[in-house]
Amino acid sequence: MTIILNNRKLIIILFDDNHLFGNFVQSFNKISLSMEYIWESTYKVKAFDVDSNNRIKVSSIFDYLQDSASIHAEHLKFGYDDLLPKNLFWVLSWAKIEFNDYPKFMDEIRIQTWGKTQYKLYSMRDFLLYNDQDEIICKATTGWLLLDLKTLRPKILPQVFPEVKFWDEKAALTDLPDKFPSADNLEKVYSQKINYSDIDLNQHVNNAKYIEFLLNCYDEKFHKKHNIKSLTVSFMSETKFGAGLELSKGTINSSDDHHYVEAINLGTQKVVLKALINWN
Repeated sequence: MTIILNNRKLIIILFDDNHLFGNFVQSFNKISLSMEYIWESTYKVKAFDVDSNNRIKVSSIFDYLQDSASIHAEHLKFGYDDLLPKNLFWVLSWAKIEFNDYPKFMDEIRIQTWGKTQYKLYSMRDFLLYNDQDEIICKATTGWLLLDLKTLRPKILPQVFPEVKFWDEKAALTDLPDKFPSADNLEKVYSQKINYSDIDLNQHVNNAKYIEFLLNCYDEKFHKKHNIKSLTVSFMSETKFGAGLELSKGTINSSDDHHYVEAINLGTQKVVLKALINWN
């Protein structure tokens, strides 16, 4: 008989085979180790998180991902309060998300997140979103840059925090930041002035706002008939208060389902956003 005590209850497991017991201990240790790296948060979908179709907004998903990542980073001692004295801050630079389903108003979702690996300048972080039936409804992988507050030059996370540990045994998605393909029939859709409500704690446009901007390239009729199957987005440069953006869209390989969207800063003429959208 083997007795294992955890923080909730006494578990008594009987083994009559040493080999089975050895496999159990190995699996138990692996689960315990993964729990050390994986952070879990729970959210209830609010009315302001869904669209007119009662589907969670993709921008709300980005808010949830950034929130859970921020809480985990604070827990690991390289969050906002830890970075500010070092004149450093995090920016989400790249992301890919795949959707299996969309939560609705009042649904409860559970998010798991973990730091996966260092890829070039990117600190890769993955996410799995579960519904209340424990089914995966969304998978995401993201690339974050650690920037110097004054120079805006990137730093390598393990060089600044040598104690950082990644969990590369698990991947929500295996994609990595890469170049975007060329778009067909790129056409201007609309212009957007950056207002006070678009600016975040880092004094520039928040990533979730960019998602709203790119989805506004499509009208209500289109959104009623379609939803996003996958989204890959690269946030390429910052946009400040008062700037103007011009958004354009096109297709990839003349496909009706594979679209490309970009945003250009009208003042600097820099591309600030590129996105690939696979529609259902």
